Amino acid sequence: MKALRFHAARDLRLEDIDPPAAPEPNDVIVAVSHCGICGTDIHEYLDGPIFVSTRPHPLTGASAPIVLGHEFSGRIVAIGRAVSRFSEGDRIAILPHLNKPGDYFVRRGIGHISDTT
Repeated sequence: MKALRFHAARDLRLEDIDPPAAPEPNDVIVAVSHCGICGTDIHEYLDGPIFVSTRPHPLTGASAPIVLGHEFSGRIVAIGRAVSRFSEGDRIAILPHLNKPGDYFVRRGIGHISDTT
């Protein structure tokens, strides 16, 4: 599949990448239908890496090169065996926050104000 990936400041490349494998037990795979490019993405493109990790991210393991665009929606096309709240075909919009498991604010449904976001 094709992906437009950020490598460094002003360096985006359209590349062939492997499609996602089967999802991990607690994950879903989303076929993205819409994606917004916000100010964070523009700053990253012009002056990055700022937020893009050049080493494996502590929660996700991701590092450059990556696909920019963290505000997106689509349909679930595969679900992990431990997922029970979603089904294949569900339409979803993504809340683009990552928090440490067990975080005080996440447990209360207000993870967006956590200092671990």
